[in-house]
Amino acid sequence: MALLGNVAMVATAGYVEAAIGLVAGVMIARTLGPEGYGHYAFTIWMCGALILACNNAFPTSTIKFLAEARGAGRLDLAEALVHRLARLQWLSSALVLGVFAVAMLVRPLSDWRDSMPLMLCIALVAVWARAGFWMLGAVGKGFEQFVPENLALGVTAVLNLVLVSILAWRGASLEQFFAVYAVLGLASNLLVRMMLRRAGIHSRPATIPDELKRRLHRHLVLTGIVMLMTAASQRAVEMMLLKIHTLPETVAFFAIAGALTKGAVDLLTGGMSAVLLPAMSRRYGSGGALSLASMFAESTRMYWFLGLAIAGLGITVSEGLVHLLYGRQYDGAITPLMWLLVIAGLVIVNAAASAVLTASDRQLDRIRIIVSAFLVNLVLGLVLIPRFGLYGAIASFGLTRLFETLFALWYTRRRTQVRLPYGPMSRLLFAAAVATALAWGTEELWHVELAFVLGAVVFVMAYLSLSIVLRTWRSADFELASTLLSRLGGLGGVLSAHVLGLRRYAIAESP
Repeated sequence: MALLGNVAMVATAGYVEAAIGLVAGVMIARTLGPEGYGHYAFTIWMCGALILACNNAFPTSTIKFLAEARGAGRLDLAEALVHRLARLQWLSSALVLGVFAVAMLVRPLSDWRDSMPLMLCIALVAVWARAGFWMLGAVGKGFEQFVPENLALGVTAVLNLVLVSILAWRGASLEQFFAVYAVLGLASNLLVRMMLRRAGIHSRPATIPDELKRRLHRHLVLTGIVMLMTAASQRAVEMMLLKIHTLPETVAFFAIAGALTKGAVDLLTGGMSAVLLPAMSRRYGSGGALSLASMFAESTRMYWFLGLAIAGLGITVSEGLVHLLYGRQYDGAITPLMWLLVIAGLVIVNAAASAVLTASDRQLDRIRIIVSAFLVNLVLGLVLIPRFGLYGAIASFGLTRLFETLFALWYTRRRTQVRLPYGPMSRLLFAAAVATALAWGTEELWHVELAFVLGAVVFVMAYLSLSIVLRTWRSADFELASTLLSRLGGLGGVLSAHVLGLRRYAIAESP
């Protein structure tokens, strides 16, 4: 129940941020147009890559080792780790931003030539502030305090909507929208600092045991390689090659598809992803690697359920959603959005495997997986994108993600010696396929502008119903849902009784 409460908190903040961020992104895209938005999207993507480079391993290692120290009952050690990791992150950020500034002065980005000093200053402030924010958020997560980061995200999301609305109304430029990005980074950094202090989370210099120090440094090096390689394989190859070989409009279409896909994934799985690593690390700290097996099986099943929902809804709503939000000038984003949503849904189970390998200090395994995926991505990108453009980028991204996920699941299964719930997962796949067909048929029958909304409702109802009838849920799942519903008053009590009655559909096999 405590874990579920954390998931609900993070998910709620994710819903607010995703919804408001989507609206703000639409206003920016409509104001700048496809070409201008292509330049803006590439600039924001580049800042995201710099943030990952500044932080590389630090947020992940912070969450893991703080949660592990707390699992062992060592609060003093956790505070010492906060101090050491914060200093290392600051030095890393200074190094990355220094190199970036020199590179931009020597060879400026073509999109920035008309306002190079201003854009460079904004980028340095934005990256420094946002890298620090995510690091501070990781400190909170290591103590399983999810309010600071998520409240800061919610507040700055509202501020983002206000500022972007004003600028869009005034027909603002790329530079002005980019300045808002930096201001929001500073605001979120300040807010999370204040809330961590109020939560009693402190940084104290103290001696760290030599054995733990060796484990920490090894984890930082290996996780740093993992994170940098992950950043390189998360649409980086596609974005760079599209920038070189295609028009800015094509970059805009791919960026819109990527942003909407990320929003959908965060919306449905963000809460679970945020709490899974600290929960696994705490369990590893108290019970070792074998204690992670059951959590891996259950999280894989839940990710698969949510991932199929993302894929099915992607097929159902992509065209109508792009037309509604961006207008027909962005028709080129429809196909990449649909395929990126399908790909994201089918490979989302990789998050469970990554959390297990990270929590159990199997970073070398993650490096093998990610380096292999990056090499596959690079070869596919170089072969497909110059020849096929946007469709080559979609194929390169999809095939790489599929390879990485299958490789990761194979590795993790071998390490945990756990049997995944293939029976329920295959039945969920059948349920999603039937629900998608019903949703598509509904849209074909109703030729109206918002038919995709009705199709989405049909998909959700059919998918959820079939997932119950086809026995993909455990008895404990129904009991948990019943307990939650019983807390909602009279109507909740009635629904709770009905949910308990559905236990006859519980799966019989062990997960």
